[in-house]
Amino acid sequence: MSDRSFDFTVVIPVYKVEKYIRETIESVIAQSIGFEERTEIILVNDGSPDNSGDICLEFKERYPENIIYIEKENGGVSSARNAAIPYIRGKYVNFLDSDDCWSVEAFENVFRLFEEHYSETDVVGCRKEFFGAKTGFHYLDYKFESTRVIDLRKDPEFIQLDVTGAFIKTEAIGSRRFSEKLKFGEDAQFVTSILLEKCTLGVCREAVHKYRKRTDGSSALQNDVKDPGYYTASPDYFLQQLLDESKEKYGKAEKFVQFTVMYELGWRIRKKDIRQYLDDDEYKRYCDKLTSILKQIDDSVIKQQRNLWKKHKIFCLMKKHGMNGAAKLFADMSGLETVYNKK
Repeated sequence: MSDRSFDFTVVIPVYKVEKYIRETIESVIAQSIGFEERTEIILVNDGSPDNSGDICLEFKERYPENIIYIEKENGGVSSARNAAIPYIRGKYVNFLDSDDCWSVEAFENVFRLFEEHYSETDVVGCRKEFFGAKTGFHYLDYKFESTRVIDLRKDPEFIQLDVTGAFIKTEAIGSRRFSEKLKFGEDAQFVTSILLEKCTLGVCREAVHKYRKRTDGSSALQNDVKDPGYYTASPDYFLQQLLDESKEKYGKAEKFVQFTVMYELGWRIRKKDIRQYLDDDEYKRYCDKLTSILKQIDDSVIKQQRNLWKKHKIFCLMKKHGMNGAAKLFADMSGLETVYNKK
C-alpha cells in the first residue's frame, strides 16, 4: 500500500451481498468530486460464502491505486470495520453498508461543509432515503431543514444514529473501535462517542444516503427481535454505555445522549411478540434493564419524543417513577400494545 492520501475513504464490509455490492461500489466511483484523484474504497470480505469476493476483486483490478481488498474470517460488521481502520488514508471516512448507495454529488457537498467548518465538528450526517421494499425519507429527516452545524447542547433532539449515512474525520476516531460485543446499535454507540468530544453535528441536506430495505427481509435490522443479543448485549454495551460515557466525561448524561438512548427505547417499548424469543427469567431481566435505563432519562426528554404517541409517553413516565401497577393498568385500559407492561 502506498503513502498516497485521499479526501475520502469508504469502508464497505462485505458479506453475502453478490446481488447488491456492484451497485454500491459504482455509486462511490460515480461521485462528482472525482474517484481516482480523491477517493479510496476499502472492501472487507468478512468470510462471505457467495460470489461477493470475486466482484470486489474485479473492482480492485480496475482501480488498484484506489481500492484495498481485505479478506478475513467471518466476525460480523464491527469486526470488519475495525479491520479496515488501520488502512484508512482519507481525511474523512464513511462506513457504508454493502447494499446501500450514495447520491452522485454527496461527497462534493459533504467536503464543502467540512472544509468550511473544519474546527467546529467531527461528524457530518446526511439525509437517508429508503429504496427497495420501502420508500421515502427516514423518520429523523426533520433535522435536515438546512445545511449547517448544529450545537447539540442547544438542539439535543437532532441525533445521529448511524455511520452508514455519515462522514467522520479520520483523526477523530483515534483509538475508538466498533464494539464487537454488539450486533445492534454498534454504529450509534461509535458515532455518539465521537460526538461527545465537541457536542456538535454537521448536517448536509444536499447529500443523500440511499438505504436499501431488502424485499426478502434478510437484513439484520429486519430480524433484530430474533437475536438474543438484542436483549442482552445492546442494553448494556450500547444504551447504558453511552449514558456512562457522558457522565464520566461531563458529570451528567448530556441531553442529546439521552435523546439517542430514548429514541431506541421507544422502539423497544413498542415491539410486539418478543415473549416467544425469551423465557420468563430472560424477559424479566430485559424489562428490568429497560426500566433501569429509563430512570436515567429526564422527564422532558421522554415528553419530547417524536416517535412516541402520548399514551407511550405516559406509560414511560409511570414506569420511570415506579408506578408499575398503574402503568400496566393504563396500558390495558388504553389498548397500548407493548409487551413491556406484561410482567
